[in-house]
Amino acid sequence: MSKEIIEKLDAIEAKQAESVLAVEAKIPAAVEAAKVELESKMAALEAKIASVQVPSLIKIVKTVRGDVNRAVKEQLAGYYKGARQGEKELKMFEDQGQYDAYMKEAAGLAAGGDGQGGRTTYDPVFVALRLANQMRGLSRTVATDGSSYQFRVKTGNAGAQWGYAIQNNGTPTTENTSIWQLVLKDINVQFPIRTAALDDIDGLEANVVDDMLMEFAQSEAQSMISNNDQTGTGSTVATGGADGLRGLNQYPGANATFTGGTTSVAAFGSSGTGSTTGLHSLATYDQLTSNVNTVGANAIQYKDVINMIYALPQQYWTDSAKFMVSPILLQAIRGLQDTNGRPIFNSVESLSVNGIVGQLLGFDVVVNKYLDTPSQLTTATAGTISKYPMYFGDWSRGHTIIDRLNMVMRRYDQTLPGYITFFGEKRLATSVRDPNALVRFRSTATAAN
Repeated sequence: MSKEIIEKLDAIEAKQAESVLAVEAKIPAAVEAAKVELESKMAALEAKIASVQVPSLIKIVKTVRGDVNRAVKEQLAGYYKGARQGEKELKMFEDQGQYDAYMKEAAGLAAGGDGQGGRTTYDPVFVALRLANQMRGLSRTVATDGSSYQFRVKTGNAGAQWGYAIQNNGTPTTENTSIWQLVLKDINVQFPIRTAALDDIDGLEANVVDDMLMEFAQSEAQSMISNNDQTGTGSTVATGGADGLRGLNQYPGANATFTGGTTSVAAFGSSGTGSTTGLHSLATYDQLTSNVNTVGANAIQYKDVINMIYALPQQYWTDSAKFMVSPILLQAIRGLQDTNGRPIFNSVESLSVNGIVGQLLGFDVVVNKYLDTPSQLTTATAGTISKYPMYFGDWSRGHTIIDRLNMVMRRYDQTLPGYITFFGEKRLATSVRDPNALVRFRSTATAAN
């Protein structure tokens, strides 16, 4: 049996050897045929390439600028691939000769820019800063969904009297109430902007809306201080007139005749719902020496600041009591000196000087440029205008801002073809709430402007 197996294996092996020999005999012929075919194809390709009309090669001109740029790039690449610790000093030029060659080459370059092959890049759109309303965050603020707002105050005394006998609503009793009502005023704006401009200028729309909001704040800030809501209109008076807010300066109460070093008496105004009600009398301190009608006069003294603080009733010396002062008057206060030429407030440490805004005699200072300047602005004969460059008091009790719940901000894209129309509207009112909580500083009563 084993012999037969061996014979079959030998036969298989002989057959395989015969097949291998046959294949090996065919290999040289196949290789030779492939070589001939490849040579034929290469010759055809060379002929085709030779027939193509190729332009002459552009010779890259070596420049000093290119060498400098390449050297700088290599240094930066090495820096970023390394540890990148500390600073890296870049070597711009190999020697003085390369520097001179670089400058000479640069001097011969044509100017770039529009029409010269240059490319313009753009800085992000921005707007100049506006001073917003400094009375926001200083005054008490309430919100309403109504069109008017009414204040109510209990006035008078219960009439407590010493003695064992019962004082039943006797003569000393003066209990009463007083009300006044304000209509919320409206400030609005509508303006179009070309859609092409909005498309071409990145960030324009966001800046337009942001600046519009700041402009609203600026307008209300000016109206809260200097507007008189008893005369004029929004189209004739910049601060609004009868269409604007009830400004602090319009409140009565100052002495009829300027009397340096004295303070008038605060009192509630008339009661009712008419437009003239609620015009309270504010306690007004007259500066020791009037600035009269002299341009740039600023005769405030250290004693003026002390007197003004003590003019405020003691019960209103609270943590929320603050100064609101014109930057021009604050500059004069900080510049006050004693007889030896030393700054008074710094020497007695009664004015904290952490930057421009700090504390004055222990009370926070809010700087508001919308307040009056201490003196008239241009030369003129004496007038009858009073200047109020500083206020002091408990603002959370003394003054209130009434806001409508929502401000309207809309964007219309179908109102005017080719334009986007923006519309903003805000409604608010302001009022002195408790006249006893504020003291006003008057620097002159005879300014002309």
